[in-house]
Amino acid sequence: MSIDSKNIYDDFTLLVDGKEAFPEIINCINNAKKYIRINMFIWRDDNIGNEIASVILNAANRGVKVDISVDRYGVVLEKSEESKKSFFHKEQTLTEKIKSKTLEMVYPMDNTPKKVKDEESDLYTQIINHPNISVSKDVFKADHSKYYIFDDDIVILGGINIEDKENGKDMQNRQYQDYMIKLEGKEHVKAFLTKLETGEDVSKEYSFGINLKKEDNSIFEMEELYLNMIRKTNKKLMITMAYFSGLDNFVKEIIEAHKRGVEIYIMIPEHANYQDATNKATIKKLMELTDNGIHVYMSKKMIHTKMMITDEGISFGSTNITKKAFHQLNELNIVLKNIECKLRDKLEESIKENYKDAKKVNSHKDIKYNKLLARIERFLV
Repeated sequence: MSIDSKNIYDDFTLLVDGKEAFPEIINCINNAKKYIRINMFIWRDDNIGNEIASVILNAANRGVKVDISVDRYGVVLEKSEESKKSFFHKEQTLTEKIKSKTLEMVYPMDNTPKKVKDEESDLYTQIINHPNISVSKDVFKADHSKYYIFDDDIVILGGINIEDKENGKDMQNRQYQDYMIKLEGKEHVKAFLTKLETGEDVSKEYSFGINLKKEDNSIFEMEELYLNMIRKTNKKLMITMAYFSGLDNFVKEIIEAHKRGVEIYIMIPEHANYQDATNKATIKKLMELTDNGIHVYMSKKMIHTKMMITDEGISFGSTNITKKAFHQLNELNIVLKNIECKLRDKLEESIKENYKDAKKVNSHKDIKYNKLLARIERFLV
């Protein structure tokens, strides 16, 4: 199986933040004729969570078959921040409750409710009991990937969960920043499904990076994919990362890239919702080892993006630079060639906007963080 690469990126649309992604997702749901498949990590019982559920119900009522998979792994995060209400996971086990409460204590967040009744709504009941809707919600897959498929004609993938904070600001008033990408055309859906089923990439112009646990043949390729992108670049390396652990192999390759003259830019959130101490410990180490020779920026936005850009390629999706992302979680990225196209122009415009609003770190001495918390996080992330 192969795909003609001529003008192939004309089939792709970059969706910047939830403000662009959710209207397009809703439009695709409303226009679906036969089939919708949704794979999601977080699906909160909030405004956007209920809006997506409502249009899904409408689609099912007109005869569209809907297959929804929401990983049980996400319930701990759903219940520990923001509204603390999950659309599909209404009850927690004792272990899950302990984990959620621990996260609340370690990462206290202002303006979030203290006590919440997360009860089954009428909409939830209709979704769960609808004959045209199949829901998998109690399987613990550790699946961090997010994607939608519509009628085998469109696939949308990226890093955006279904929750209000992705559609604007969180309860700490941080603007969330992330991307999805829409691939339109049966050949692209086939390429995507082929990757999930066999691990094979069929296009010369783009590929998918996956971690996928299977009983017979698991695929964990994201760590090496990122490392190879760093190793092969000679001029430019841009890393925008929600959660960035100082893994030895990544520190080594970034230092080597700096030594061979690569211009390196790294952006992280100024105040991440989780793993903030580890993020700052990582960039402090990198700056110190390069004698402050790399460009580091902290964004006032909650940068939820997981992106790497080099001379030749662009990769973004769900995969953070952490031990969990590389060795425990199902993950999904897209990898594009760094060529002139409308998608790249729009991406560059978005990146420039993010850097304009961010604060440049001039010295590793300016980076402060909780060292005890960083040590604890080392075992968790």
